[in-house]
Amino acid sequence: MTLKKKNEGFTLVEILIAVTIFVFAVLGLAIGTVSVIRSNQTSHLRASAVNLAQARLEELRAMTSTAFSGLSCPSSTPCSDNAVASGVTFTRQWWITANSPVAGVNRIDVTVNWSDYTGQSLTFTASVPQ
Repeated sequence: MTLKKKNEGFTLVEILIAVTIFVFAVLGLAIGTVSVIRSNQTSHLRASAVNLAQARLEELRAMTSTAFSGLSCPSSTPCSDNAVASGVTFTRQWWITANSPVAGVNRIDVTVNWSDYTGQSLTFTASVPQ
């Protein structure tokens, strides 16, 4: 008498379940990768914004008191310019407030705005003697 052997191998249902589990694992990795790339890009743009703000602060701190008075923007509205770094346009605005926080000191506020996935903004403040 010959015994029939059961067919060896996987059924279609088992293969579909395995493929489904594999697909969900790959999707999870893909979502994680996108998140890491976004975070990296945001950090890179934030570093560019810090450098641009620092550059403007250093330029303004190097000015003499007569150069401050020669700026064309009134104290009620900020001076501004645009700078491009890493393929993104950054808008810099700066305010110079005389006698703040104390008499004989100018306060300089520099704000850098840009858009990546959402609108971003950084503000830096420095004080210089008049």
